[in-house]
Amino acid sequence: MRRKLVLVITLTIAFSCCTFLVRSSSGFTQDDDIEIGLYYYVWYDEGYGNRHWNSTPLGENTSSLLWNVVDTPILGFYNSQNTTVIKQHLEWFKELGIDFLIISWWGMNSYEDNSTKTIFSIVEQDDYLIEIAIMVEAFNWSGVYNFKTIYDYIYNTYVTPYESIYMQLDDLPLVCFFNDKNMTGTEAQRDAIYSDGRFTSRIVGHNDYVDWWFGIPCSVDNSTVPPLSPKDGMICVEPRYDDQFLGREKNSTFDEDLTEDLYDKQWNKAITLANESKVKYVTIYSWNEYHERSQIEPHISMDGNYILSPFYKTKCYTQIIPEFSLFLILSMFMIATLVAVIIYRRKHTVQMQKISSSNLN
Repeated sequence: MRRKLVLVITLTIAFSCCTFLVRSSSGFTQDDDIEIGLYYYVWYDEGYGNRHWNSTPLGENTSSLLWNVVDTPILGFYNSQNTTVIKQHLEWFKELGIDFLIISWWGMNSYEDNSTKTIFSIVEQDDYLIEIAIMVEAFNWSGVYNFKTIYDYIYNTYVTPYESIYMQLDDLPLVCFFNDKNMTGTEAQRDAIYSDGRFTSRIVGHNDYVDWWFGIPCSVDNSTVPPLSPKDGMICVEPRYDDQFLGREKNSTFDEDLTEDLYDKQWNKAITLANESKVKYVTIYSWNEYHERSQIEPHISMDGNYILSPFYKTKCYTQIIPEFSLFLILSMFMIATLVAVIIYRRKHTVQMQKISSSNLN
Protein backbone atom coordinates (compact mmCIF):
# COMPACT_ATOMS: atom_id res chain seq x y z
CA MET A 1 0.00 0.00 0.00
CA ARG A 2 2.81 2.38 0.85
CA ARG A 3 4.36 1.83 -2.61
CA LYS A 4 1.02 2.50 -4.27
CA LEU A 5 0.61 5.76 -2.34
CA VAL A 6 4.07 6.93 -3.36
CA LEU A 7 3.26 6.08 -6.97
CA VAL A 8 0.02 8.10 -6.87
CA ILE A 9 1.81 11.10 -5.35
CA THR A 10 4.52 10.89 -8.01
CA LEU A 11 1.96 10.71 -10.81
CA THR A 12 0.04 13.64 -9.37
CA ILE A 13 3.13 15.82 -9.32
CA ALA A 14 4.14 14.70 -12.80
CA PHE A 15 0.72 15.34 -14.32
CA SER A 16 0.43 18.72 -12.61
CA CYS A 17 3.85 19.83 -13.78
CA CYS A 18 3.35 18.57 -17.33
CA THR A 19 -0.04 20.24 -17.60
CA PHE A 20 1.36 23.54 -16.34
CA LEU A 21 4.15 23.42 -18.87
CA VAL A 22 1.91 22.64 -21.86
CA ARG A 23 2.08 25.36 -24.49
CA SER A 24 0.19 25.91 -27.67
CA SER A 25 2.58 25.98 -30.60
CA SER A 26 0.68 28.93 -32.02
CA GLY A 27 -2.36 30.71 -30.78
CA PHE A 28 -4.37 31.53 -27.70
CA THR A 29 -5.63 28.05 -26.80
CA GLN A 30 -4.50 24.51 -27.37
CA ASP A 31 -7.19 23.84 -29.96
CA ASP A 32 -6.38 27.05 -31.84
CA ASP A 33 -9.94 28.41 -31.51
CA ILE A 34 -8.52 31.89 -30.91
CA GLU A 35 -5.92 33.40 -33.23
CA ILE A 36 -3.35 36.04 -32.28
CA GLY A 37 -2.36 38.82 -34.70
CA LEU A 38 0.10 41.71 -34.79
CA TYR A 39 -0.09 45.10 -36.45
CA TYR A 40 3.21 45.34 -38.31
CA TYR A 41 4.71 48.59 -39.63
CA VAL A 42 7.11 48.32 -42.55
CA TRP A 43 7.86 51.96 -43.29
CA TYR A 44 11.38 52.22 -41.80
CA ASP A 45 14.60 52.92 -43.68
CA GLU A 46 17.97 52.27 -42.11
CA GLY A 47 19.61 54.88 -39.88
CA TYR A 48 18.46 57.46 -37.38
CA GLY A 49 17.06 60.50 -39.19
CA ASN A 50 15.98 58.45 -42.19
CA ARG A 51 12.50 57.37 -43.14
CA HIS A 52 10.32 57.25 -39.97
CA TRP A 53 13.31 57.14 -37.67
CA ASN A 54 12.95 60.71 -36.40
CA SER A 55 12.12 62.21 -39.77
CA THR A 56 9.53 64.57 -41.23
CA PRO A 57 6.89 62.93 -43.46
CA LEU A 58 6.95 63.56 -47.17
CA GLY A 59 3.87 64.75 -49.03
CA GLU A 60 1.29 67.49 -48.85
CA ASN A 61 -0.14 68.98 -45.66
CA THR A 62 2.49 67.36 -43.47
CA SER A 63 4.41 70.40 -42.24
CA SER A 64 2.98 69.99 -38.72
CA LEU A 65 3.77 66.27 -38.49
CA LEU A 66 6.90 64.71 -37.10
CA TRP A 67 7.93 61.05 -37.18
CA ASN A 68 9.85 61.36 -33.93
CA VAL A 69 11.09 58.31 -32.06
CA VAL A 70 12.60 58.20 -28.58
CA ASP A 71 13.14 54.44 -28.28
CA THR A 72 15.74 52.35 -30.09
CA PRO A 73 15.06 48.82 -31.38
CA ILE A 74 17.42 46.13 -30.14
CA LEU A 75 18.21 45.58 -33.83
CA GLY A 76 19.09 49.25 -34.27
CA PHE A 77 17.33 51.71 -36.59
CA TYR A 78 16.68 49.08 -39.20
CA ASN A 79 15.47 48.93 -42.78
CA SER A 80 12.06 47.24 -43.04
CA GLN A 81 13.17 45.68 -46.35
CA ASN A 82 16.30 44.08 -44.91
CA THR A 83 15.90 40.31 -45.17
CA THR A 84 17.94 39.65 -42.02
CA VAL A 85 15.71 41.98 -40.01
CA ILE A 86 12.55 40.45 -41.47
CA LYS A 87 13.70 36.92 -40.67
CA GLN A 88 14.58 37.91 -37.10
CA HIS A 89 11.12 39.43 -36.72
CA LEU A 90 9.55 36.25 -38.08
CA GLU A 91 11.53 34.15 -35.63
CA TRP A 92 10.27 36.33 -32.79
CA PHE A 93 6.71 36.02 -34.11
CA LYS A 94 7.11 32.25 -34.11
CA GLU A 95 8.38 32.35 -30.53
CA LEU A 96 5.32 34.37 -29.52
CA GLY A 97 2.94 32.02 -31.29
CA ILE A 98 1.63 34.71 -33.64
CA ASP A 99 -0.91 33.42 -36.17
CA PHE A 100 -1.21 36.40 -38.49
CA LEU A 101 0.18 39.83 -39.36
CA ILE A 102 -1.75 42.90 -40.47
CA ILE A 103 0.69 45.03 -42.46
CA SER A 104 0.30 48.79 -42.65
CA TRP A 105 0.22 49.46 -46.41
CA TRP A 106 0.50 52.88 -48.05
CA GLY A 107 -0.46 52.41 -51.66
CA MET A 108 0.73 50.79 -54.86
CA ASN A 109 4.49 50.91 -55.49
CA SER A 110 5.09 52.76 -52.23
CA TYR A 111 8.01 52.04 -49.94
CA GLU A 112 5.68 50.00 -47.72
CA ASP A 113 4.41 48.10 -50.76
CA ASN A 114 7.95 47.05 -51.63
CA SER A 115 8.55 46.03 -48.00
CA THR A 116 5.36 43.99 -48.03
CA LYS A 117 6.37 42.16 -51.20
CA THR A 118 9.65 41.16 -49.56
CA ILE A 119 7.88 39.88 -46.44
CA PHE A 120 5.39 37.77 -48.41
CA SER A 121 8.23 36.28 -50.43
CA ILE A 122 10.29 35.35 -47.36
CA VAL A 123 7.33 33.84 -45.51
CA GLU A 124 6.53 31.61 -48.48
CA GLN A 125 10.11 30.65 -49.33
CA ASP A 126 11.09 29.83 -45.75
CA ASP A 127 7.77 28.13 -44.89
CA TYR A 128 6.93 30.29 -41.90
CA LEU A 129 3.60 29.21 -40.42
CA ILE A 130 2.03 32.63 -40.37
CA GLU A 131 -0.65 34.37 -42.44
CA ILE A 132 -0.65 37.97 -43.65
CA ALA A 133 -3.33 40.53 -44.43
CA ILE A 134 -3.12 44.10 -45.75
CA MET A 135 -4.35 47.19 -43.91
CA VAL A 136 -4.83 50.04 -46.38
CA GLU A 137 -3.79 53.37 -44.88
CA ALA A 138 -4.80 56.86 -46.01
CA PHE A 139 -2.00 57.18 -48.54
CA ASN A 140 -3.68 59.77 -50.76
CA TRP A 141 -3.77 63.19 -49.16
CA SER A 142 -6.34 64.39 -51.70
CA GLY A 143 -8.88 61.95 -50.28
CA VAL A 144 -9.63 60.45 -53.69
CA TYR A 145 -9.46 56.65 -53.75
CA ASN A 146 -10.25 54.20 -56.49
CA PHE A 147 -11.13 51.19 -54.38
CA LYS A 148 -11.50 48.84 -57.32
CA THR A 149 -7.97 49.65 -58.42
CA ILE A 150 -6.72 49.04 -54.88
CA TYR A 151 -8.53 45.72 -54.66
CA ASP A 152 -7.30 44.61 -58.09
CA TYR A 153 -3.73 45.41 -57.14
CA ILE A 154 -3.88 43.56 -53.80
CA TYR A 155 -5.58 40.59 -55.44
CA ASN A 156 -3.04 40.30 -58.25
CA THR A 157 0.04 41.15 -56.19
CA TYR A 158 -0.63 39.33 -52.92
CA VAL A 159 -3.68 37.08 -52.95
CA THR A 160 -3.19 35.15 -56.19
CA PRO A 161 0.59 34.53 -55.88
CA TYR A 162 0.43 33.83 -52.14
CA GLU A 163 -2.90 32.13 -51.72
CA SER A 164 -1.60 29.73 -49.09
CA ILE A 165 -0.37 32.47 -46.73
CA TYR A 166 -2.80 35.31 -47.36
CA MET A 167 -5.16 35.51 -44.37
CA GLN A 168 -8.80 34.68 -44.91
CA LEU A 169 -11.86 35.73 -42.95
CA ASP A 170 -15.22 34.17 -43.72
CA ASP A 171 -13.48 32.13 -46.43
CA LEU A 172 -12.33 35.22 -48.34
CA PRO A 173 -9.07 37.22 -48.33
CA LEU A 174 -9.11 39.88 -45.61
CA VAL A 175 -8.39 43.55 -46.37
CA CYS A 176 -8.52 46.14 -43.59
CA PHE A 177 -8.91 49.90 -44.02
CA PHE A 178 -7.81 52.37 -41.37
CA ASN A 179 -10.59 54.80 -40.51
CA ASP A 180 -9.09 58.02 -41.84
CA LYS A 181 -11.79 60.60 -42.54
CA ASN A 182 -10.48 61.17 -46.07
CA MET A 183 -10.76 57.47 -46.96
CA THR A 184 -13.62 56.01 -44.91
CA GLY A 185 -15.46 59.09 -43.65
CA THR A 186 -18.44 59.08 -46.01
CA GLU A 187 -21.12 56.49 -46.48
CA ALA A 188 -20.33 56.34 -50.20
CA GLN A 189 -16.69 55.48 -49.42
CA ARG A 190 -17.72 52.76 -47.01
CA ASP A 191 -20.18 51.31 -49.51
CA ALA A 192 -17.36 51.16 -52.06
CA ILE A 193 -15.09 49.44 -49.55
CA TYR A 194 -17.66 46.73 -48.87
CA SER A 195 -18.64 46.27 -52.52
CA ASP A 196 -15.92 43.91 -53.77
CA GLY A 197 -17.14 40.34 -53.46
CA ARG A 198 -13.65 38.86 -53.75
CA PHE A 199 -12.71 40.10 -50.27
CA THR A 200 -13.86 40.31 -46.69
CA SER A 201 -13.35 43.97 -45.79
CA ARG A 202 -13.04 45.43 -42.31
CA ILE A 203 -12.69 49.08 -41.31
CA VAL A 204 -10.36 49.43 -38.35
CA GLY A 205 -10.07 52.33 -35.92
CA HIS A 206 -11.98 54.43 -33.42
CA ASN A 207 -15.05 55.86 -35.15
CA ASP A 208 -18.52 54.60 -34.37
CA TYR A 209 -18.82 52.96 -37.81
CA VAL A 210 -15.72 50.74 -37.60
CA ASP A 211 -15.85 46.95 -37.73
CA TRP A 212 -12.81 46.45 -35.51
CA TRP A 213 -11.78 48.65 -32.62
CA PHE A 214 -8.08 49.41 -32.69
CA GLY A 215 -5.43 50.64 -30.27
CA ILE A 216 -7.42 51.91 -27.30
CA PRO A 217 -6.53 54.03 -25.34
CA CYS A 218 -5.26 56.59 -27.81
CA SER A 219 -5.50 60.29 -28.70
CA VAL A 220 -9.26 60.10 -29.34
CA ASP A 221 -10.32 57.54 -26.73
CA ASN A 222 -9.05 57.50 -23.15
CA SER A 223 -10.69 54.24 -22.09
CA THR A 224 -8.18 51.74 -20.76
CA VAL A 225 -10.56 48.81 -21.27
CA PRO A 226 -10.25 47.29 -24.75
CA PRO A 227 -13.69 47.01 -26.39
CA LEU A 228 -14.80 43.82 -28.07
CA SER A 229 -15.71 43.98 -31.75
CA PRO A 230 -18.61 41.49 -31.70
CA LYS A 231 -18.87 41.15 -35.47
CA ASP A 232 -15.88 38.81 -35.57
CA GLY A 233 -15.12 38.36 -31.89
CA MET A 234 -12.03 40.57 -32.23
CA ILE A 235 -10.33 42.42 -29.40
CA CYS A 236 -7.19 44.58 -29.63
CA VAL A 237 -4.68 44.98 -26.79
CA GLU A 238 -1.76 47.39 -26.43
CA PRO A 239 1.02 47.88 -23.87
CA ARG A 240 1.26 51.68 -24.02
CA TYR A 241 0.20 54.77 -25.93
CA ASP A 242 2.38 57.89 -25.88
CA ASP A 243 2.27 60.53 -28.61
CA GLN A 244 3.79 63.41 -26.63
CA PHE A 245 6.88 63.57 -28.88
CA LEU A 246 5.03 63.95 -32.19
CA GLY A 247 4.36 67.66 -32.09
CA ARG A 248 0.60 67.31 -31.99
CA GLU A 249 -1.63 70.04 -30.59
CA LYS A 250 -2.93 67.66 -27.94
CA ASN A 251 -0.83 64.98 -26.31
CA SER A 252 -2.13 61.68 -24.97
CA THR A 253 -0.07 59.41 -22.75
CA PHE A 254 -1.08 56.13 -21.16
CA ASP A 255 1.38 54.04 -19.12
CA GLU A 256 4.38 56.07 -20.25
CA ASP A 257 7.01 53.99 -18.42
CA LEU A 258 5.13 50.65 -18.48
CA THR A 259 4.58 50.64 -14.71
CA GLU A 260 0.78 51.02 -14.64
CA ASP A 261 -0.01 47.48 -15.83
CA LEU A 262 -2.06 48.66 -18.81
CA TYR A 263 -1.00 45.63 -20.87
CA ASP A 264 -1.88 43.17 -18.10
CA LYS A 265 -5.29 44.75 -17.60
CA GLN A 266 -6.05 44.58 -21.30
CA TRP A 267 -4.94 40.95 -21.63
CA ASN A 268 -6.95 40.02 -18.55
CA LYS A 269 -10.03 41.57 -20.17
CA ALA A 270 -9.35 39.59 -23.34
CA ILE A 271 -8.94 36.37 -21.36
CA THR A 272 -12.13 37.00 -19.40
CA LEU A 273 -14.09 37.45 -22.63
CA ALA A 274 -12.35 34.42 -24.14
CA ASN A 275 -13.49 32.29 -21.22
CA GLU A 276 -17.02 33.46 -22.03
CA SER A 277 -16.51 32.22 -25.63
CA LYS A 278 -16.80 35.75 -27.02
CA VAL A 279 -13.30 36.07 -28.53
CA LYS A 280 -12.06 34.58 -31.79
CA TYR A 281 -9.21 36.97 -32.58
CA VAL A 282 -6.81 38.97 -30.43
CA THR A 283 -4.77 41.63 -32.22
CA ILE A 284 -1.84 43.44 -30.65
CA TYR A 285 -1.12 47.08 -31.38
CA SER A 286 1.70 46.93 -32.17
CA TRP A 287 4.88 45.12 -33.05
CA ASN A 288 6.79 48.24 -34.01
CA GLU A 289 4.83 51.49 -34.16
CA TYR A 290 7.55 53.53 -32.44
CA HIS A 291 5.97 56.95 -32.95
CA GLU A 292 3.10 56.23 -30.58
CA ARG A 293 5.33 53.94 -28.49
CA SER A 294 2.94 50.99 -28.62
CA GLN A 295 5.67 48.55 -29.69
CA ILE A 296 6.25 45.18 -28.05
CA GLU A 297 9.43 44.64 -30.07
CA PRO A 298 12.46 44.43 -27.74
CA HIS A 299 13.98 47.90 -27.56
CA ILE A 300 15.99 50.37 -25.52
CA SER A 301 14.07 53.22 -23.89
CA MET A 302 15.11 56.86 -24.01
CA ASP A 303 16.64 56.53 -20.53
CA GLY A 304 18.87 53.67 -21.70
CA ASN A 305 16.96 50.76 -20.15
CA TYR A 306 16.41 47.55 -22.08
CA ILE A 307 12.66 47.03 -22.43
CA LEU A 308 11.84 43.35 -22.87
CA SER A 309 8.76 43.02 -20.67
CA PRO A 310 6.08 43.65 -23.36
CA PHE A 311 7.59 40.90 -25.52
CA TYR A 312 7.79 38.35 -22.72
CA LYS A 313 4.41 39.27 -21.30
CA THR A 314 2.98 38.65 -24.74
CA LYS A 315 4.65 35.25 -24.81
CA CYS A 316 3.18 34.46 -21.41
CA TYR A 317 -0.35 35.52 -22.27
CA THR A 318 -0.48 33.85 -25.67
CA GLN A 319 1.04 30.53 -24.63
CA ILE A 320 0.64 29.85 -20.92
CA ILE A 321 -2.15 31.66 -19.10
CA PRO A 322 -5.01 30.55 -21.37
CA GLU A 323 -4.24 26.93 -20.52
CA PHE A 324 -4.53 27.70 -16.81
CA SER A 325 -8.10 26.44 -16.66
CA LEU A 326 -7.00 23.08 -18.10
CA PHE A 327 -4.18 23.01 -15.57
CA LEU A 328 -6.71 23.48 -12.79
CA ILE A 329 -9.02 20.76 -14.06
CA LEU A 330 -6.34 18.08 -14.36
CA SER A 331 -4.57 19.11 -11.17
CA MET A 332 -7.81 19.08 -9.17
CA PHE A 333 -8.60 15.63 -10.58
CA MET A 334 -5.22 14.32 -9.53
CA ILE A 335 -5.47 15.98 -6.11
CA ALA A 336 -8.92 14.47 -5.62
CA THR A 337 -7.47 11.06 -6.49
CA LEU A 338 -4.66 11.56 -4.00
CA VAL A 339 -7.10 12.61 -1.25
CA ALA A 340 -9.23 9.54 -1.94
CA VAL A 341 -6.19 7.29 -1.61
CA ILE A 342 -5.16 8.97 1.66
CA ILE A 343 -8.66 8.56 3.10
CA TYR A 344 -8.75 4.94 2.03
CA ARG A 345 -5.34 4.33 3.59
CA ARG A 346 -6.40 5.91 6.88
CA LYS A 347 -9.60 3.85 7.00
CA HIS A 348 -7.62 0.72 6.18
CA THR A 349 -5.11 1.53 8.93
CA VAL A 350 -7.88 2.03 11.48
CA GLN A 351 -9.49 -1.27 10.48
CA MET A 352 -6.18 -3.09 10.78
CA GLN A 353 -5.61 -1.58 14.22
CA LYS A 354 -9.06 -2.75 15.32
CA ILE A 355 -8.38 -6.27 14.03
CA SER A 356 -4.99 -6.32 15.72
CA SER A 357 -6.50 -5.10 18.99
CA SER A 358 -9.24 -7.71 18.78
CA ASN A 359 -6.73 -10.49 18.23
CA LEU A 360 -4.77 -9.38 21.25
CA ASN A 361 -7.84 -9.50 23.39
